Amino acid sequence: MTKIDTLKQIEELQQRCEQYEGISLKLNWDMLRQPGESSGAEWLVTYEEDLLVGFIGLYGIGGDMEVCGMVRPGYRRRGIFSSLWEQAQAVIRRGRMKTLLLNTPAASASGTAYLKTLPLEFSHAEYQMKWDGAGRKLTASEASSASGNVLLRPARPDETPILVAFDCDGFDMTEEDAAEMYAQHELEGSQEHIIIEWNGQPAGKMRLWSEDNETWIYGFTVDKNLRGLGIGRSALQQTIEREQRNYNGINLEVALDNPNALKLYESCGFVIQGQQDYYSFPLNT
Repeated sequence: MTKIDTLKQIEELQQRCEQYEGISLKLNWDMLRQPGESSGAEWLVTYEEDLLVGFIGLYGIGGDMEVCGMVRPGYRRRGIFSSLWEQAQAVIRRGRMKTLLLNTPAASASGTAYLKTLPLEFSHAEYQMKWDGAGRKLTASEASSASGNVLLRPARPDETPILVAFDCDGFDMTEEDAAEMYAQHELEGSQEHIIIEWNGQPAGKMRLWSEDNETWIYGFTVDKNLRGLGIGRSALQQTIEREQRNYNGINLEVALDNPNALKLYESCGFVIQGQQDYYSFPLNT
């Protein structure tokens, strides 16, 4: 069986689980579809009579590792995920991550119940949001004087240090972790790194990932010294307009403890679709 065949089965299993519980699983498909070991993603699967019934994905992201898994409805409570989690310990032990996070949709009763059996501490939660502002017009107060001076352009290969610096500033990442993350991104053909310019100078950045007419906005940040000028709003509106022209849906994630960003996204027409909860697993366990 080829990798493509397995990925199709994982996608079918994801759809089955999501429909059954009315949830949205975060499986990091941009990483799963990358070739080779440098993708940062590994997975383990379980079959019963040639049917994929269990999956666990382990994703190395900027010095951290995230874990998400699923078991086919009708095959639960048989120890399938416990067995996968036990097998995953070998992958975890050979890694050099600083934190290990397990995530589950907040609305998943089965996922939340299983995580309660592990020695975890709640870390944080994120809203998954989708643009649904068709026909919405900005009010006069929302239209900033800065917007006319904001330009979005593709980042050049030699501008990776600028992107790294923005991530360190905006997301409290170390330079080493941010640089490692960008090394992984270089392998992802469906990614775009965007520089946000204001008055001709880099003022922020974002990363866009598109597949099946859906675009996700990641790593969206503006220089802390330039916030409140409307730069982020203008960049977001320009991205929405571009993706609309391409007939793409627009999605993003925002931490629940970032009310300013949440307010901005909602005012631009994004609505909450679901919530992902993250739990920290002690690496010395």
